[in-house]
Amino acid sequence: MDLQKWNNVLLTDAGFHNPRNLDQPLTAHIERFSKMLGKPFSQAKVLFIPTASRYEGGNNEEARNIASVLKDGLFRIGILSENLIEHDIDGTLTEDEAMRFDVIYFTGGWDGHLLRCIKDTGFEKIIYKMVYANKVYVGVSAGTVIATPNIGGCFGSPYNEETTGLRLINAYIDCHCNFKPDLKQLDLPLPHIMLCDHQALAVSSEGYELIEELSAIFDT
Repeated sequence: MDLQKWNNVLLTDAGFHNPRNLDQPLTAHIERFSKMLGKPFSQAKVLFIPTASRYEGGNNEEARNIASVLKDGLFRIGILSENLIEHDIDGTLTEDEAMRFDVIYFTGGWDGHLLRCIKDTGFEKIIYKMVYANKVYVGVSAGTVIATPNIGGCFGSPYNEETTGLRLINAYIDCHCNFKPDLKQLDLPLPHIMLCDHQALAVSSEGYELIEELSAIFDT
């Protein structure tokens, strides 16, 4: 990556609503998203990428359902349906077309499938161009993990070239850690961040900041 400064990467565990109570917005996440966006949600154009939820090698019905919930969550905060375009990474989207959007939003699912599609199509060029132009990158789960130096980092394979990520954050990330009671901080070449569903990371070229919606911790 070059030395250009950028500020608008938001890596979340669960998006903008408490996944255990979809009527509860994660206000801290939404406020930071709004600050990054710099315009009303009703004016924002969103490139919605559900590719991670569309892996055909296994039972991905739950991930597809969650992708639908995440899209609805964007509508709930004020994104207009006519301003959200869904794109499954296939190599057809041009850089010029992508740059018409204010936000690129990656859902959860299979991070390996998502990363492979990005690499096979050269889609990382579009991602970097948008990030460097201070468009907003929002990741949820798999969309968060691919932003790390390596999606295998938390699984003992930080040097595997095939699983090299986007390197938008200088740390390895585990998601959904409130459901992993036995997970321990791992001794890795970079920090090991364990995100729970009420947490997100605001990332820039200068570093990262943990964002927490504390009221969501106790809701079930």
